[in-house]
Amino acid sequence: VIPVPCRAGTFAFGSRNAECELCRAGTYQNGTGASNCLPCGSGSFCPIGASLELPAACEPGTYGNVTDGDGLPDCFDCPAGSSCPGGAAPPTQCAAGTVAPAERMKTCDSCAAGTYQDGTGATRCRDCVAGHYCTEGASAPLPCPHPLGTGRGSVTCSVCKREFYLLNSSANPADIFDNPTKHCKRCPKYADCSARGTTLQTLGVPPGLWRASSLTTELHACVASDHCSGSGGAADVSRRRLTASGSDNRVVGDVIVGEGCNAGHTGPRCEWCRSESQYFDRVQRGCVDCPSAGVRFANLVGIVLAAAATGALFYLALTRVAIFGRAGARAAHRLSHMKVKVGFQPKVKVLVSFYQIAATLGPVYGVRLHEDFTRWTDFIDAISFDLLGLTYPDACIGSMADRLLLAALWPVVLVLLGGTALACHALAVWLMSGPAPSSSPAAISDDGGRSDSDGGRGGRGTALGLLGSALRSLLRPLQPSHEAVTPYNLRRDLVRSTLRRLLYWAILVAYLVLPSVSRSIFKSRLCESYDIDAFTGERRSYLVADLDVLCSADDDEYRGLDRYFWAFFVLWPVLVPLAFLVLLLSIRSEVRAQRVRATARASRFLWRDYDPRLLFWEVVDMGRKLFLASLVLFIQTDDGSSKLLRLVIASVVSALYLAVLALARPFKRSADLYLACTANLLLACSFISGTVIQLCESDEDMCKTLVGFKSERGASEFVIALTAAMLAASLLVVLFKTVSAVRMPTVRLTSSGRPPVLELSPECHFHGFISHCWGTGQDQTHTVVRRLQLLLPGVRIWLDVDNLDDVGRLEESVRDAMTFLVFLSVGYFKSFNCRRELYAALASNRPFIPIFEADVAKGGASIEALKAECRENCVEAAPAAYPNYSGPGEMLARVFEEAAPIVWVRVNAFQLESLKAVALRMLLHSPYYASRLAELDAGLMVPRQPGPCAFSGPVTILACRDNEGFFRLVEEVKTAAGEGRDSTASAGAVAIRDAEEALEGANAAPLSGHVVFLLYLNDKTFLDAGGVVARLVQAAMDRRIAIAMVHEQEPSCGGVPFANFFQQTPQVLLQQPYKLYNTVAVPLYPAPAHRKVSLRLVLSSMGAVPCDAGPLQRRWQLLRRHIAVARLVRRRPAEPRQEPVVQP
Repeated sequence: VIPVPCRAGTFAFGSRNAECELCRAGTYQNGTGASNCLPCGSGSFCPIGASLELPAACEPGTYGNVTDGDGLPDCFDCPAGSSCPGGAAPPTQCAAGTVAPAERMKTCDSCAAGTYQDGTGATRCRDCVAGHYCTEGASAPLPCPHPLGTGRGSVTCSVCKREFYLLNSSANPADIFDNPTKHCKRCPKYADCSARGTTLQTLGVPPGLWRASSLTTELHACVASDHCSGSGGAADVSRRRLTASGSDNRVVGDVIVGEGCNAGHTGPRCEWCRSESQYFDRVQRGCVDCPSAGVRFANLVGIVLAAAATGALFYLALTRVAIFGRAGARAAHRLSHMKVKVGFQPKVKVLVSFYQIAATLGPVYGVRLHEDFTRWTDFIDAISFDLLGLTYPDACIGSMADRLLLAALWPVVLVLLGGTALACHALAVWLMSGPAPSSSPAAISDDGGRSDSDGGRGGRGTALGLLGSALRSLLRPLQPSHEAVTPYNLRRDLVRSTLRRLLYWAILVAYLVLPSVSRSIFKSRLCESYDIDAFTGERRSYLVADLDVLCSADDDEYRGLDRYFWAFFVLWPVLVPLAFLVLLLSIRSEVRAQRVRATARASRFLWRDYDPRLLFWEVVDMGRKLFLASLVLFIQTDDGSSKLLRLVIASVVSALYLAVLALARPFKRSADLYLACTANLLLACSFISGTVIQLCESDEDMCKTLVGFKSERGASEFVIALTAAMLAASLLVVLFKTVSAVRMPTVRLTSSGRPPVLELSPECHFHGFISHCWGTGQDQTHTVVRRLQLLLPGVRIWLDVDNLDDVGRLEESVRDAMTFLVFLSVGYFKSFNCRRELYAALASNRPFIPIFEADVAKGGASIEALKAECRENCVEAAPAAYPNYSGPGEMLARVFEEAAPIVWVRVNAFQLESLKAVALRMLLHSPYYASRLAELDAGLMVPRQPGPCAFSGPVTILACRDNEGFFRLVEEVKTAAGEGRDSTASAGAVAIRDAEEALEGANAAPLSGHVVFLLYLNDKTFLDAGGVVARLVQAAMDRRIAIAMVHEQEPSCGGVPFANFFQQTPQVLLQQPYKLYNTVAVPLYPAPAHRKVSLRLVLSSMGAVPCDAGPLQRRWQLLRRHIAVARLVRRRPAEPRQEPVVQP
């Protein structure tokens, strides 16, 4: 039998099948010869024996089930989360972004905008997460573009995320989404943008900050006020213009919401008071009540009276201290000396100028120090000399116009009051002087007042007379002196004296108050602007001095300040410096000639600290102060205090002025120049630090990155350190100069103890002209001139390196000096220019003051050698400068014979004697002492110079007979020991014994008292036969007897250079343990003045003390003697005695 394949719809499973079976329901077979049936597909049905899949007939939203055994199609509801298109299709799960929330859904719904679904077969959509947006049918949330943000379930990104704010809240959301960085801005520094969706209007302002309107991003720190409430603050309705001038605040009822100030405060940074009876106090950091009118007047009068009383007491202390006996006279002398030497005035002026400018860092340059330093630096305001500001608050005075009037005119009133006081003083002097006798000058007392014998007004017999006498004693230092006292002369002198004092007072007041008054004037132009609209760039400017005034032409009060400003601007910053300049130019010639008259003397406050060549420097410095303290306000008048340009310009100006100051060197004293340079350097550093503070205030990150300070506090600390350093430097300089002045000697008249009067002849500008040879006398003459300038403050000596401008005008320069100083050294008469100067001095008949250099090693020569040089070179016939020259004889007579040449000695106290001799001869030819020669008869003295000395007990001087020349020296020493008037031991208490007999004699009497071995060093010392001198010196040192050595300087008396003694002294005395020359030898000069000093120094080396020494000084000298003796080293007993070897 042949196998027959099964037909479609049947199958035969396995083998040995007799027939084919029909496919069961739910299966089908479409092929032949099949061994099994295929399952019916989803959505279709297959009856028994089906050869094809038959489609179901289910409606949409249902699906056909093919699992039934009968093979017939059943339709079921489509489940939630799936879609059923109908027919035979089975349910399909919803894709991501779609959902089927209910059964029988033929299609899945897309998620609505603002929702998303990231899974399949979902029945609902999820809300879009915050910070993302979801479009329709979103399968996942999309992040918002930076810096946008959203809330939960947002369709698009139209708000800014945290730490950003929306610039324009009315902008189109689509435009915001398309241009996010255009609309969303980073939150301003210190602002609060912690809430999502912050806009410019809802920008959070923390307490302690203030902004001008709700449309600005500028936040300002309330550094002076504690009443900045930030966002949501409330304030009372203001009755002032500030509230009504276009405020952006929202008015609800009677309060203004959102201004950011606490109740009672308003204006920029909440630094203005709403009540007109209050003012803003920076110390109290809030509004306080204005003081009453009585308190105002009491404050003003109290300060004026305190200042006047202080000045009067200080003046009386300086002028009347001499009445308290010897101590008072000594104190008066010392105070006068300190005043001259220290020069307090320029140092105080430098210090005041520094702080007057430094005080403007805040109000002018906008540099706000850290709040920790603002209170204790308020003392700087006192140095500004703003009297009204110190006595009464500006805001309580009235309108800005009233304040400007008072600020500009109170110094004028002060000058008038001073003039009234001076006039009353002159009237009092006139009334107390009584009727002056017309023909009896003897009735006038020495002090210019009426003699006590006058029986008129002010007599001794009445109480009024006693009062008049007391007032005369009080006012006597201010009374003018009279040569012939008549009522007319007295009245004339009083008027002139009063006018001079009034001029001085006016200059002083104008100098002190000019910076502060000028700054007060410029306050009417000092505005501070604030941004009020970030969209239009509109700003609103307020007058800093009166925050109730807007800096705008629309403000009537501000416009009315123009005429006051320009009037006072011309009066103070322009006319005052110009008047000072004209005044200085008018007295320039007499100041340079040192012929100071009344006007120059009255205006000495302006010029006496400067070199006469630059006496107008005060005007230059005044211009600098005006520019830095007030004129700089013209730079960026609206917002300059919040910018860096003013600080940069001020730093450059200060640096340039420092360079000019260092080059010009206008001050007379170098210490004043150094202090002024230091002040300007610190001022430039302060301006640079102010720049740093503003940078740190605006951006701390930039501050740390660029500058290195972590915050503005560090920069503030640096500025405070600079100002404190300036104060410390000033005090140190004054202290150092005061100590130096007390210790620095100056020449005084021995007869009176007063400094000499340095008056110039009318035709001369110098006290002396010093002529010298450059090759051999340049260093010495420089020393002579510099030392004379220290010893005689104010002396003017012509010196080539200082005054030579044209060598062709030497003769004119010689005629311009009262005396002719000739420094005689080798080659002087060989110099052509020196001879020109000599002939010019002869022609003008100037007194010759020859100074002689005797040290050959320093360019000196003997007198005979110099005379020979003069005879050889001064042979010109009829020189141009002196046609009547008669030959070398005339020159020798004037230079060498008219007055003995002064020996120049450069060693310490001996140099002082040479300088005193030069000064005395110059004074002898001064016109002032021409009729007062008796004052110079006693000569000159210098405090603390070596004076008469005496021993405090018996003294034994050992001298060696073989020390050639010792007898003459010992007698001179003994005589010098007895010259002191107050000595406790006379010359008879000084015993002189032969050293050989006292040290080696078998029957020698024991040595008593203080023993000293006197060694006279000359060309014969230690060269005596047998070496007796060396042996005795060694024996004296073995017995620990002090050695006093005297070195002869005169060659004719055996004087040789000290180096020779190292050759002729036995080596044993040069080595340990003796070391003879470890003790300094006293030089012995032949000139009488120098020899006296030498002998006093010899006595001092022997243990004598000055006769005027006190107990402490005597004890100190005794201690020094014991120390010197203790330093002598005794030979060790085990060592054999070394006999000195005498040099052949």
